[in-house]
Amino acid sequence: MSYLLPLGPFDQIWRGPQRIVLRVEGERILDIERYDGYHARDCAVRLRRLPLAHCYPLVNRICGVHSHHHALAWTLCLEQLAGLEVPPRAQVMRTALAEIERITSHLLECARVIALLGLRDVFQRLFGLRELALRAAQTITGHRLVQDFARPGGTQDDLHTDEHRELQAMLAALADDLERLVGRLWSHRGLRRRTAGVGVLAPPLLEALHIQGWIARASGSQADERRDHPYDAYSQGAPLRVTLSTGDVFARLMTLAGEAFESSRWTRDLVRELPGGRWRGDLLDAVPPGTAVTTVEAPSGALRYRVVSDGGRAATVSIESLARPDRMLLRAALAERL
Repeated sequence: MSYLLPLGPFDQIWRGPQRIVLRVEGERILDIERYDGYHARDCAVRLRRLPLAHCYPLVNRICGVHSHHHALAWTLCLEQLAGLEVPPRAQVMRTALAEIERITSHLLECARVIALLGLRDVFQRLFGLRELALRAAQTITGHRLVQDFARPGGTQDDLHTDEHRELQAMLAALADDLERLVGRLWSHRGLRRRTAGVGVLAPPLLEALHIQGWIARASGSQADERRDHPYDAYSQGAPLRVTLSTGDVFARLMTLAGEAFESSRWTRDLVRELPGGRWRGDLLDAVPPGTAVTTVEAPSGALRYRVVSDGGRAATVSIESLARPDRMLLRAALAERL
């Protein structure tokens, strides 16, 4: 029996409106069509119209989940153009926040899949750990999601002594709990049976479909901007690279959980010896004419900003990030698999 199964345009696990239509024969997916919603907001165009000092409220809200990484990429571009050096204390705080944002994003992605599988205990544990990571972010910035923390030459706020102690305790608890969780997921026979061999993305597809980030690392990719082209405190090192080769749903779950654990452990050690000294950064009204390009490793993959200054405003802004899954990626992962 053949039929069409439409999904969308809204779903609780989707970050924005989209429509997916599956053509099914019996119990197998034969073809997939995907249609974008109306989530594109042309933020890069809007940034060109704003004075530089007024850009941060928009940059921090381009993506609610990856807010700090967008702000960090924008800030690194402005620092390149203005020739600013960032003091070590500010670098460590900005990098620690980036890793905490990665942890919260990865745990959310894990929890979404676990919820679909009906594993309530694991789901609740994941959300409890994500809540701890959000509290750690709030300790640094005062905000849980849209942090508004990075500034040219430094940061908006500093960590006081009591906040530093509280942050260390949270990161230590997070690392310990995530280590146990990774072991539990790896040995969960029911989870492995339901996800191993499902939605396989073979390594040859990575380049053809422009797949990057943790999805690519679950299929054997070694690419990671934090190690390949270090920025900020990543010049001191980076979390251990987590890669698997099977490219299925189980590998992607374990890559997410493994990266969250490695980020928590590395960040715990990074902030333990927080440098003293200067930290404050300030908004810029203008930067010298020129072009700056920076790439950061956002939780979903490489995020690239290109800013061309005319000496006043940003005359050209381009933002390149991992796109939502397109028809070809969905077909590669699902068609003839179910």
